[in-house]
Amino acid sequence: MESITFREPTDDDVAEIEALVTAHFSEGSSYTVDPGVGHPTYHVRIAEDESGILGVMAVDVYDDPAAVAEEMYFFDDPGLLPAADRYGLLEMGYVRPDVTGRGIGSRLLERIESIAIDHDADRLVVDSWYHGGDDSPERLFDSHGYETVHREPFDRPVDECPKCEAECVCEAGLAVRRVA
Repeated sequence: MESITFREPTDDDVAEIEALVTAHFSEGSSYTVDPGVGHPTYHVRIAEDESGILGVMAVDVYDDPAAVAEEMYFFDDPGLLPAADRYGLLEMGYVRPDVTGRGIGSRLLERIESIAIDHDADRLVVDSWYHGGDDSPERLFDSHGYETVHREPFDRPVDECPKCEAECVCEAGLAVRRVA
């Protein structure tokens, strides 16, 4: 078994995490990362080995569906969310492109879900970019019991999509999972 460790990021990790996340976007796009250091409800974990950071994922915990909707990237309608006492909003789930398919995303997801459950979340929510690639988050979430409850296609030319090579098939997907 390869030697992968999971830990909370520090401020010194921000540039490497931003580069990892930005690598998944169209040329010219960038992403600003909050490592969550000292935040009471926002929890970030990174996976790393001797080569550096392999992946990152976060969860923020909310009591109010309107607050969840305000923080989601693709959707802003709290009416799309199923009822819950406490929500765990999964964010920033990215694995370095050269290491996808090694279970790193699954292992990060399991850690993040555990943190959400430890903070009394009973419904996990993720709004994500679904694309046709082998590394589409839809595959990860489906394999971990999430149900996609809402989809909206992106309306953009294929030359603006970093994943599609012919017609752009990307969608924003809202997936949820109830936890005990």
